[in-house]
Amino acid sequence: MSHLLAKPLFFNRRIVFYLVILLSLQCIIAYGALLVFDSLPSSLTDMPDDHVVFRESQRGTVNLIRMRINENKNRPLQEVVDELQPYFGYSIEILPIDIALPHSVSHELKNLGFSYDSDKEVVYIDLNDGNLLQLGPIVMRDILQSNTMSLSVFLIIWALFSAIIFFILIYFAFSAVWKDLVNIRQTAEQLGQGNLKARTENVKGWLFKPLANVLNNMGTHIEHLVSTNQTISHAMAHELRTPLARMRFELSMLEESNDEQEKLLLQKGMSDDINELETLISASLNYFKMQQSNIELNLTQVSLKQWGEKVCQSLALFKPKEFELTCNSQDVLAIIDTNLAETIVKNLLLNAFKYATHKAVLNITKQKNSVIIEIDDDGPGIPFEAREKIFMPFARLDTSRTRSTGGYGLGLAYVKLMAEFHNGNAFVVTSPLGGARFVVSLKSNDC
Repeated sequence: MSHLLAKPLFFNRRIVFYLVILLSLQCIIAYGALLVFDSLPSSLTDMPDDHVVFRESQRGTVNLIRMRINENKNRPLQEVVDELQPYFGYSIEILPIDIALPHSVSHELKNLGFSYDSDKEVVYIDLNDGNLLQLGPIVMRDILQSNTMSLSVFLIIWALFSAIIFFILIYFAFSAVWKDLVNIRQTAEQLGQGNLKARTENVKGWLFKPLANVLNNMGTHIEHLVSTNQTISHAMAHELRTPLARMRFELSMLEESNDEQEKLLLQKGMSDDINELETLISASLNYFKMQQSNIELNLTQVSLKQWGEKVCQSLALFKPKEFELTCNSQDVLAIIDTNLAETIVKNLLLNAFKYATHKAVLNITKQKNSVIIEIDDDGPGIPFEAREKIFMPFARLDTSRTRSTGGYGLGLAYVKLMAEFHNGNAFVVTSPLGGARFVVSLKSNDC
């Protein structure tokens, strides 16, 4: 397919079809332009009238014929005319003075002594002796009066030259645009064939540069989704392996055990593993559904101070004993989706309750057009190399991979996903308390 795209512009069948149409239109336009130009008065075109030009061009011929006739007055007029005839490429005839002529021709003949009849293409000469001389018809080279073949040849030649010049200008003017279009099409084909790393490069024209940017962003987004889904699939398979392995072991022990009390414990363990599998599958499906959906934000104007205090109060029952939670919220108005934002804060605070040692601090502020949520704790912190990984689904640090802490590594993945729905972001840095500082930014319209 790519070798077809590399063909020159003029080898495209559609372009050839357009060229034929253009040539036809050029012929019609050229003929129409000639007719219009010829009908315009000389005051507009600054061109002398054809009738006057040809008449004046014959003035010298008329005077020479008269001189020759005057020199031979004693001879018969017909005899003198017969002697002159071989010198002319058209006929010379003697006519009576009273022959019927068009009014304009008669008027010109009376005033000038000779006249030109453009309809018959002849010249009349008044000999002042009761006779007229008729010269012609004289062959003219007027393109508008040519036969169909001559006029067609002229129009085709004119149209060809015009079309060639036009297409040369178009080629040089739009060759860069054509290359950009070919580049974009090649990238789209590669993406369609599964090469998700294909990107459109070196697109400089203003016409297709926005399209190239959209295509590149789409490719990046698709690559990210595919990569994320592959990671999730592998991680989910790993998560499913653990309870399945326990169930296989418990089933084997159940078959070999003769102790009723031990059997009851093994059956309870298998039931717990089944519940864990159901919970894992349900949580995974919910995450996939949320990831693929385009959630519409339910934006509400709230006071960050009142809203933050309400969220902290709702988590009082989940706070460990002797655990210090400080909530600081800026007393300003902001427009946010309170449901998404509340889920983000709860997930992060519950995470702090689980891993912090004694203390966590919640700060909610508004900076320009963003609401910033910061949660500091005095826990062990997050290693630098794991700070991107923990926001991936099913990603957990080794210290948390036990039944005592619970969870499937989806909490922080939910936080990042909901922040992105809110046109924001989520990341983690080192906290001044010594542990981790989770930072979430949510876009907020000005109040």
